[in-house]
Amino acid sequence: MQFELTTTQEDIQKGARKFAEKEFVADLALELDKEGKFPQAIFEKACRLGFVGINYPEEYGGQALGLFENVLVIEELCKKDSGIGIAISLADMASGIILRHGSDQQKESYVTPVTQSNAINAVAAMDAFEKGNPVPVKAEEDSSGYVLSGKKTFVLNGSIAKTLVVFCQVHPSPDPKSVKSVTLIVKRDQEGVKVLDQKRMMGLRMTPVNEVSFDRVKVPKECLIGGGGDHLSAFMTEQKIKTAAQGLGIAQRALTLAVAHGNEREQFGRKIGQFQGLQFMYAELFTQIEAARSLVYRAACSYDTKSSDLERIASVARVFATDVAVKTAIDSIQLHGGIGLMREYPVERMFRDAKTIQNLMETNLTVRATIGKSVAGL
Repeated sequence: MQFELTTTQEDIQKGARKFAEKEFVADLALELDKEGKFPQAIFEKACRLGFVGINYPEEYGGQALGLFENVLVIEELCKKDSGIGIAISLADMASGIILRHGSDQQKESYVTPVTQSNAINAVAAMDAFEKGNPVPVKAEEDSSGYVLSGKKTFVLNGSIAKTLVVFCQVHPSPDPKSVKSVTLIVKRDQEGVKVLDQKRMMGLRMTPVNEVSFDRVKVPKECLIGGGGDHLSAFMTEQKIKTAAQGLGIAQRALTLAVAHGNEREQFGRKIGQFQGLQFMYAELFTQIEAARSLVYRAACSYDTKSSDLERIASVARVFATDVAVKTAIDSIQLHGGIGLMREYPVERMFRDAKTIQNLMETNLTVRATIGKSVAGL
């Protein structure tokens, strides 16, 4: 499968690269990471330039392009700075769900504000646990809509999102033998919605992560996302591809820094990059990054063309690209020696961010299990 970029795609790639080079200032990135702040000003500029929602329909502020073009943008942003790039690429997490399954009114109300930089949205998918078991958020159906009760955990952008797309179970179930699930749009400032303390993760410190509780929250019927199909599965497939693109960008940047350091640092009267051992490392990492890029691009193309192998190739791309990101970051730290461990140097943050996305929402072990079942035909 060939991935020769069109002129439009090359322009998008170059534009995203130029934007990141200008706006992702190293000192600012370090400050945002230390303080755990979302890069709001940069997000607003990215929206104005069309980098957020590039794959949305034009009537909702997008450019009617595909996930492939979105992947090109994510790769370039994360290539410059992992923290800022990931934060921006996660700011519209719920938009894909609403665009695929929502009504025209829902799209206008909750997707368009994102491209105008007036809103950030979030997905509340992961149930809280009690004694090791998940406790789903319950939605009691009444004549006007639903009443939500319960708690969601690991909600990315929970404290800064204006709207949450919440996956929950109808209670009591209309059929005792099965569980009916619904997907609801909930405003963060609604009565009964409470955003709890922010979690401190290893990486992604510019992206707030919170628990969100729902205490008898009333959700009107017009906030029910319909459309049929498995909303959560479709969301996870898209997110896997985006996560893979984040990993790809991180890996490429980590290798670039490693090579630059190898061309500057001298030992025993030679540049360390001249030693064959390091050249072997470069070759291995370069090969793996190129393989990851092929997988990520193929997965994005499969998404845009609705290929039959989409779910499997999305999982493969996510596992491989994030694994490569972690390995490349570790090897880059190793090559840099002591300075690679310093918080002031970007490769340290790249490793933390790479390891975090490797385990975000689904761990790579879980995704590998899914791939294995698919291969075995189970």
